[in-house]
Amino acid sequence: MIGGCFRHIRGIGSKTDAALRGRGLTSWHECLSREGDIPFNGRRRMAFLDSVRTSLDALGARRIAFFTASFPTSEHWRILSEYFDDATFIDVETTGISWHASQVSVIAALHRGKLYSFVQGENLDDFLDCADEADLVVTFNGNSFDIPFLERAFNVPAICGAHVDLRWIAWHLGYRGGLKAIERKMEIRRPSHIEGIDGFEAVELYYRWLKGDAHARQTLIRYCMGDVISTRLVAERLLNLSGCDNEVSNPENLFLMIG
Repeated sequence: MIGGCFRHIRGIGSKTDAALRGRGLTSWHECLSREGDIPFNGRRRMAFLDSVRTSLDALGARRIAFFTASFPTSEHWRILSEYFDDATFIDVETTGISWHASQVSVIAALHRGKLYSFVQGENLDDFLDCADEADLVVTFNGNSFDIPFLERAFNVPAICGAHVDLRWIAWHLGYRGGLKAIERKMEIRRPSHIEGIDGFEAVELYYRWLKGDAHARQTLIRYCMGDVISTRLVAERLLNLSGCDNEVSNPENLFLMIG
């Protein structure tokens, strides 16, 4: 899947991409083995083939950040498909809606098959170890919120090396709105104890927790974990819609991880 992308190569727009595919050139390897079928010549062909070789080198070396930085968002599903088993899904809850005054309250991560929570005043800094271990971080709307918020909160220049924002994969497939709106369209149901909670209520849960409400603390953590599980479930279904022959999990089974 990832080796079928040409749109990250300079000078390859939709028309040239279609021309390549029209000649049966649907992968980097095919372009290298059938140079004579490439529909342009001279320096442009040489530059194109150099870019193909660079892409193959990055694939062989598992330089995932090369692809997240160079692929247009319409092609990020290819990255997610290639490295899905290595992906770390994260979600962040904050203490309010102010970008400058608010802090991180909870971070949840589905990392290497296990579900983790990182909680303010307890183990929040441990998230940095998780982020360092992650080969690919996947979020929903992380480009606009989660990633820059975490970088400011932890005062680091980059919280992860490679990141895919699921929101834009969904957008290119015709799914608009937030994570929960897409969940409903895909008929994904959360467990009853976290169903219906949104970001505004998550802030209220945080302040109830500060006043000593242990149940509010636990509900907030479970809600954040629920967002992570949902992000993975939506990702599986978006890949399936993109033509990937991937397994789609049963939501009930994954949500059992929350407890």
